[in-house]
Amino acid sequence: MSRRGSARSDGRRTGPNAASAPPSGTRAPATPSRGRSVATVVAAALAVKATVLVQLGGHPLLQPLGELDTAFYVDLARQVADSGPLALAEPFFVSPLYVYFLAGVFALGGSLTAVRTIQIVLGAMAVGLLFVTTRHWFGDRAAWIAAALAILTGLFTFYEILILQAALDPFLVSLTLALVSRSLASASHRWPLAAGAAAGLLALNRPNALAYGVVAGLGLAIREWRAGTTIPRAFGRALVFPAALLLVLGASGLRNYAASGEWIAISSHGGLNFYIGNHAGADGTYRPVPGISASIAGQAHDAARVAETALGRRLSAAQVSDYFYAQALDWIGRNPLDAARLFAWKSALVVNRANVPLNFSYAYYSQDESSLLRGLIVGPWLIVPLGLVGLFVRSARRTGSGFWIWASFVPLYGLSIALFFVTSRYRMPLLLPLCALAAAALVWGFDQVRARRGAVVLRFALALVAGAALVNWPLGLDDGRWFEQTRQAVWLVEKGRGDAARAYVAQLAPGHSHPGLLHYRVGRALAATNRFDDAIEQFRLSLTVDPGELATRLELGQALTVIGLAADAVPHLAAALEGRHRAEVAAPWLVRALVAAGDRERAVALLATLPEAIAAPRADTALDLGTMALELDAPTRAERWLRLAVTTEPARAEAHEKLGVALLLQDRVGDAIGPLETACRLDASSASARLNLAATYARAGRVEEARSEAREALRLDPGEPRAAALLRALGPG
Repeated sequence: MSRRGSARSDGRRTGPNAASAPPSGTRAPATPSRGRSVATVVAAALAVKATVLVQLGGHPLLQPLGELDTAFYVDLARQVADSGPLALAEPFFVSPLYVYFLAGVFALGGSLTAVRTIQIVLGAMAVGLLFVTTRHWFGDRAAWIAAALAILTGLFTFYEILILQAALDPFLVSLTLALVSRSLASASHRWPLAAGAAAGLLALNRPNALAYGVVAGLGLAIREWRAGTTIPRAFGRALVFPAALLLVLGASGLRNYAASGEWIAISSHGGLNFYIGNHAGADGTYRPVPGISASIAGQAHDAARVAETALGRRLSAAQVSDYFYAQALDWIGRNPLDAARLFAWKSALVVNRANVPLNFSYAYYSQDESSLLRGLIVGPWLIVPLGLVGLFVRSARRTGSGFWIWASFVPLYGLSIALFFVTSRYRMPLLLPLCALAAAALVWGFDQVRARRGAVVLRFALALVAGAALVNWPLGLDDGRWFEQTRQAVWLVEKGRGDAARAYVAQLAPGHSHPGLLHYRVGRALAATNRFDDAIEQFRLSLTVDPGELATRLELGQALTVIGLAADAVPHLAAALEGRHRAEVAAPWLVRALVAAGDRERAVALLATLPEAIAAPRADTALDLGTMALELDAPTRAERWLRLAVTTEPARAEAHEKLGVALLLQDRVGDAIGPLETACRLDASSASARLNLAATYARAGRVEEARSEAREALRLDPGEPRAAALLRALGPG
């Protein structure tokens, strides 16, 4: 629509390479009717989001508790709200913008309800910004369709009611793309300045978007140079966007430097995320790394430990990230074909409709829970194929660089996700511009049908069918519903509604994708609330599905022992021990079950033959085994385990005391004195340690010391008859 030599209202002239103008009327000054249109869209979006917030905002499984990412963000934000940005003397492990957002609300006295309310307001504004942007590029009809698609996309609303950084993504993406569009349509410096700042904020919340910020800034600079303005003016406008972007990132980097002395612009978890998505065991989605906990808090701690152990030295946060980058790049370099196949698979995941959960399953909340989400049926299944077709159909009709500066967000952000790993919430930002492009495709397709351009319509339909087939091809991925269903059942148990949980499990199990795990986890929850009979029922049901699952057999053996069915417990506990499943737990429980079942001889033999390695990392296990050996009148067996307990945890008074008792029972009086004296020194308030030391002194002929310790034992525990008896036996002193 641009013409060589045509004049523009800002005094510049367009050339053959300048971006073509949007459809007529899209750059006209705002009118009251246009303002009312935006207000209508925002109000409709807010009504939908507020309804879902009321319905699901208080859902027990959506609260920031436990080891979920939500709890980590809240804890970190409260520290920042209380003590300022330098509350942590280290770089942020996670993207920092959401931490500051939460901290700002908390500092003003706001609650999590206030946070969620602000988030849905921002989400509604995102729809308004999308409306304006779509109208700019594709006209009024497309703008209304894009807004409708966004409102009916439940994924946006779902994440906006969660305490997660993804809640800000729709607003930040819409704001950035709206300001970039405005920068392309105006000669003012303020729009690229605002656009650069918005792109920086988006990168601070979603680091993958930084690639778009860099390319958009470069594209705007090239466009200015090619537009034919004076060099100073073009140079000035070209620098505004990247300057604003760098200013925002620089402020974040300055905070990290002030806190830790390291220049990290955004966060320090990039290397670990890159490794999660690129190593021999990667499958394109999030999978825990061996030795690193699955929670954010665990990752922040364990990543450093794993890297430092591998390199044998202390590492800074940046060096830890570099270590994981290096590991991933080394694997890619040694396995280029496997890496290429993995990248192709991740690229397919980016555009596929499959729900790829992380922490929360949208599939569960949109299908299993009663809320408006059930009616918000638009999603990647529709937006992605329409949007991809719209991207190429519309770009083919535009010869200038301006459109692609805006639209390049789609391929750049998509590729940036595929470089790491794919989850539904990470790829959600893609859906915003795809809503606009999908609307453009629908309008264009309708116009072709109305104009009876049969060949064009056929090509359009074939492209759409091909795209829909690609996007909706079943990949067999787990959508996380079973995980949330299991969490719901466990929550019912924890709230004292065990019977309701059992009924819920009975309803779920026939169609559950992991019924054995469902029964197992509910059984554990029932056992934790001392409902052992019900727990045993669930463990037995679990074993009918997964008969060889050692974790279930261990839990079942423990529960059977507790309720007095020790003989039934022994085979299960023995199987867990033989299979080396949590041997440090299985071993003492098996000894306990054997004793309860009356097989003391086998219990003593087991204490003699168990390898010390099962208890080496844990003083508790060694102490437990040593204590049971004492109870079985097997002091030599007890000595073995108690010496291991003392070696593992030298400051534990109980271990020293029981070792002394084991030696005393072997008539090794001289050897017993040292451990008992150590026990009294470590725990001066222990009456039993004083009494045992007194008895040992008496056996050694150290009568006065024996009287002193016996008196101290009686003072500490006036009701201890053995101390009084020992004093009488020692006679007056």
